[in-house]
Amino acid sequence: MAGIFGFFDFTKPGPGVPKDAPPKHPFIVFFEILQRKFWNFVKINLMFLFFNLPAFLAGMFVMLGFFPHIIPDALDSPEGIFSDMMMKLVLLTVIMCVPMITTGPAQAGFTYILRNYSREEHAFIWGDFKDAARSNFRQSLIVGTINFIVTFLTIMAIMAYGQIQGTVGLVGLAVMFQMLLLFACMNIYIYQLMVTFELTLIQLYKNAFILAIVRFIPNLLILLLTAFIVFLSFGLIFPINPLIGLVLYLFLLVSLTGFIINFYAWRTIRKYIISRIEEEEDDDDEGEDEEDDDEDADDDEGDDEGSGNDSGDAGIGGNGRGKDQDPGTDTGAGAGVVGEDGITRYF
Repeated sequence: MAGIFGFFDFTKPGPGVPKDAPPKHPFIVFFEILQRKFWNFVKINLMFLFFNLPAFLAGMFVMLGFFPHIIPDALDSPEGIFSDMMMKLVLLTVIMCVPMITTGPAQAGFTYILRNYSREEHAFIWGDFKDAARSNFRQSLIVGTINFIVTFLTIMAIMAYGQIQGTVGLVGLAVMFQMLLLFACMNIYIYQLMVTFELTLIQLYKNAFILAIVRFIPNLLILLLTAFIVFLSFGLIFPINPLIGLVLYLFLLVSLTGFIINFYAWRTIRKYIISRIEEEEDDDDEGEDEEDDDEDADDDEGDDEGSGNDSGDAGIGGNGRGKDQDPGTDTGAGAGVVGEDGITRYF
């Protein structure tokens, strides 16, 4: 007997989840998934860093080549150089997590896995990653290139307007910074829309733009949360213990922020797109059912008229039963038989 007198038997099935149980709050669901899939997130983080290495190197090359220093007077001391490099790494990490600068096909594969986790569905880390990257290869490659160019030009414009004194500089800086935030909000949805629906490139950016506008404040909060987690890792943990900070970056930071973004994006897409598609399909089904009912009613009326016209030929002795009807099911007067005396008798 397992356990002690039936107690402490961990092999027995639990009570399960009641059918009428209310849905769990998304906050609770998020941490339940994070707990169940923790080691998968570690694997995803390592895969992300490996396959996005080309985008990381390209981003760092742009940072070093076009933005020699972000912090003023950073080149005057070794501490300033180190702080400036850390700031560039932080900004590049945030931009990659959103994701604005990534290797497109790899990002499509990671997004597919994280979207499935957000939907509480199973995903094979390598198999689904490879299939999603392959099936979305061309479109994701174009999206990755567009995002890289737009992000680079927008940051260049921000840096240029930041050096202009007066109202023109302030207005231009505000406009370009707003554009950067809006484009970052769009990238919360672009790759998940890509792996979920069959959309053209224009439709992809159009739907992402609409979701970025409609949910701008929540989108902005998600971006701030992502930036806060990255800054917390690099700004607080790294100075205290660089080894712990490096371990967190290599094994969890990117997949955690990616899961936050995709978990939020999936619920937004389900609310504003999938639910409407389902409503339209339900309306179409109801319309088809009504048409079928009307056709059935017309058929029934036609059958009634036909049976009245053919009553003289139906059955034996003209008892009104159709010739395809089973005699055993007749509950009327029975079959009429004409005797030798000319009298019709029913049985």
